[in-house]
Amino acid sequence: MSLAAQCKRTAVRPLAAALILIALAITVTMPAAAAPFVPADDNQVLESGLPTADPRVRQMRALAQALREHRDDLSAAMQLASRQLAMGVAEADPRFVGYARGTLAPWWADDDASPALRVLRARILQAQHDFVPAAADLRAALRDMPHAAQALLLLAAIDEVTGDLAEAKDSCARLAGLRPGLAAAACAASIGSLTGDAERSYAELRQAIERDPTADASQRIWALTILGEIAIRRGEPAAEQHLQQALALDSRDLYALTAYADYLLDNGRATEVLRLLRGFERVDALYLRLALAAQATGDPGFARYRDDVAARFAAARRQGDRLHLRDASRFALEIEHDRPRALDFARQNWTVHKTPYDARALLAAAIACRDLMAARPAVEWVTATGLEDRTIDRLIERLALSG
Repeated sequence: MSLAAQCKRTAVRPLAAALILIALAITVTMPAAAAPFVPADDNQVLESGLPTADPRVRQMRALAQALREHRDDLSAAMQLASRQLAMGVAEADPRFVGYARGTLAPWWADDDASPALRVLRARILQAQHDFVPAAADLRAALRDMPHAAQALLLLAAIDEVTGDLAEAKDSCARLAGLRPGLAAAACAASIGSLTGDAERSYAELRQAIERDPTADASQRIWALTILGEIAIRRGEPAAEQHLQQALALDSRDLYALTAYADYLLDNGRATEVLRLLRGFERVDALYLRLALAAQATGDPGFARYRDDVAARFAAARRQGDRLHLRDASRFALEIEHDRPRALDFARQNWTVHKTPYDARALLAAAIACRDLMAARPAVEWVTATGLEDRTIDRLIERLALSG
C-alpha cells in the first residue's frame, strides 16, 4: 500500500498512515451526511461495540462533555474530532470519521481557518477520499506555515494516491530538509519506488530502518510495510520478512495485514490467510481477502463470506461510495466471475486512484474482457512513471498476447 497505505488502508492502504499513527490503508464507507455530532449520552459513543472500559471511549466522553458545556470552543472540538478520526481509522469504523467531520461542522467552511484546523480537515477529507478539497486545505496551510511537517506528509500521501508524483516527491524533499529521519526516508522511498528508482529506494529505506531502531513503533511499522511492498514489486525474497517484522510490532495493523494477505494469496498460501485474518471480518478490505482465501481452500464459510462481502459492496454503491471500487472490481472478477462489471468498477476507480494496486486491478479486468483500449490508461501510467513491478509487467505481457 505504499504511502497511500492509509488512504488504503485501505485495502488499503501509505504516507497518510503516518499521520494517524500509521493506521492502514482502510477503505471505509462514509456516512452520506455529517451533521454536528456531540454525544447526548454515554451510550452513543459505545455504538461501535467497543468495550466500555476502552480508554479511548472514556477520553471521547470527557471531551464531548466539555464541548457540550462550551459549544464554541474550537480547541475542544479539534481535540474531540482528532480522537474520533483516530478511532475511525484504527477500528475501520466509518461512523467515527463522519462524527469527526460533524464535530467540526461549525468551522468546516471557515476560509480563515488556522493551519492546524486546515490540516485536521484535510485528514478527515483524506479518510473520506475527498482528495481535491483535502489537498487545497493542505496547500493553504503550507502557505501560512511552510514548515508544517504533518501537512507535507499528508499532501505527499494524497498526491501518491491520485498520481501527482511530482508534487509528492517535492513534498518528501521538503520534509527531509525540515525534519530528517525515518518518516522522511519512508516518504522519499515510497515515491522513489514508483518513479523508476526502486532499487535505490529499497536500499536507502532499509538502511534508514536499521539506523533508527528506537524510532516510534508506528513509524517503524509503516516504514517496514513500505519496504515490504517495494520488495514484493521487485521480487525480493525478503518481502515476507519485512511484513512479518511490521506485524510483530502490531499484529492488528491493517495496512500491514492487507499487504501480507495479498502477498500470501499471490503465492498460493490461502490457508495461511484464513489464519491471519480470522477476527477481522468487520474490515471490508480484509473480509474480501478472507473470502478469496476461503474460495481457494474450499472453506465451508466461503458462501457466507461471499454473500456478506457482496452485501457490503452493494450498500456502499447505494451510498455513492467510491472507496471500495478497486476491491469491488476484484470481487466481481475473482469471486462473481462477472468480467464486464469488474472492468466497469476498475475504470471508475482509476478516475480517482492511481497506484500500482489500481493499475493491477484495471489491467486484470481488461485482460479478462480482452479489451486492450480499457487497459491503455494503466499501461501509459506505468510507462510514464517508470514503475518497476514484476506482477504488473507480467500482466502487460499477457495483455499484449491477448491482443
